Amino acid sequence: MWNTIIEELRKAGNKEINTFIEALSPKEESRERIVINCKSQFTYDFLKKNKYLSKIEETAKNLFDKNTEVQFVVVPENEEKLQLEFNFNDKDKTNKNNCKVSDEYEKYKDYTFNNFVMGPSNAGVYLAAQAIAKNPGTGYNPFFIYGDSGLGKTHIIQAIGNYITGNKNKKVYYSTTNQLLIDYIKAIESKTISDFREKIIKNDVLLIDDIQFLSGKSGTQNEFFYIFNQFYDKKKQIVITSDKQITEINDIDNRLRSRFSMGVTLEIIPPEYETRVAIIKKKSELYDMKIEDEVADFIAFNMKNNVREIEGALNTLKISHEFIGNGTIDLKFAENILKNMIKKQPTEIEDIIKIVSAATKVKHSDMISKKRTKGISISRQIAIYLTRKYTSKTFKEIGEKFGGRDHSTIITSISNVEKLILDDEQIAKLVTKLSKEIESSEKGL
Repeated sequence: MWNTIIEELRKAGNKEINTFIEALSPKEESRERIVINCKSQFTYDFLKKNKYLSKIEETAKNLFDKNTEVQFVVVPENEEKLQLEFNFNDKDKTNKNNCKVSDEYEKYKDYTFNNFVMGPSNAGVYLAAQAIAKNPGTGYNPFFIYGDSGLGKTHIIQAIGNYITGNKNKKVYYSTTNQLLIDYIKAIESKTISDFREKIIKNDVLLIDDIQFLSGKSGTQNEFFYIFNQFYDKKKQIVITSDKQITEINDIDNRLRSRFSMGVTLEIIPPEYETRVAIIKKKSELYDMKIEDEVADFIAFNMKNNVREIEGALNTLKISHEFIGNGTIDLKFAENILKNMIKKQPTEIEDIIKIVSAATKVKHSDMISKKRTKGISISRQIAIYLTRKYTSKTFKEIGEKFGGRDHSTIITSISNVEKLILDDEQIAKLVTKLSKEIESSEKGL
């Protein structure tokens, strides 16, 4: 019965299910009840959040009986072993002696899946990237990754390329969009467009970073449209990153926008506290640094925006410690060295939106949109309430930031949250938690 459910999901076009299926297994199967094991609480929470569990339940009822009960049981495992659930190893040596590595693919050899820390903020992208690396061109094509700078997009795209070049008999072409633009202009000037195209399309995998910089470059867009089609029509894998959603990239040919949307699009968001701690510990191991747990907590609490900030803090500690320290890096040393990197900043509306967005899992774009679904509306109202509490912005200024709402809507939002704090214990706890995070960020603690 379980295999039938999976096959039906695949037929319905749920390609992503291939990525997560290894984390699930049937415990009990009958028309009355189907019990599915999840290998960890993290897996269960992630699949539930992304509606995979409800898809499985709905499919089972359609296939067997509308009264079929579907249960998911968490089989506890060490969460630190989560990545092993998917049986993935960068060091797989399959076909290594026969692999083809393009001359263009030389950078970031340390960017591997083993060096990437997975958490709720990036799990979908991470797992889909692994599936692509194992079977390029078969399921997620093109694969479009978007998110703010410094969240790991380049690491992921490079990890895909590094795995393929090390384990598959395939050539990989990687380029930033800016470098692609430079190469294209040089080809025009030297009248070597054919060579430019051939250098790219002779490869089996196309990896392009920061595609948003293609905006407004009509000539390069036309050329990239041709290159894209050459890869796609031959079922060669394409992976693209951007700091914006496809729909938010301005001045780009609609033909390209349509092509980018044909495959799978996933977002990376800023890592939550627990993932930041894990990243710090992983990076400190890679940098051969010994840091106390308190130091990891201190950095994670203060470096909330992206991984690049964390790397900068660790590099600063490492260099400083080599000159003036010895032994393990303790909290006092870290506070002193990083005091200029971690300083009090005035609270801005953007900061509050980011904090609320991360806590409620509502996208920044939805927070300031006209959407009025319950979850989005409540998150938006909480952000408005906190903005009024922690900034000196007027109702009009707040309204302009939150999608051009008028001042009466802002007043109503604040009033609604005040009532919810009194009537809803969960909302009250959430607002208290968010308030503490905002206050801590103000103090730079």
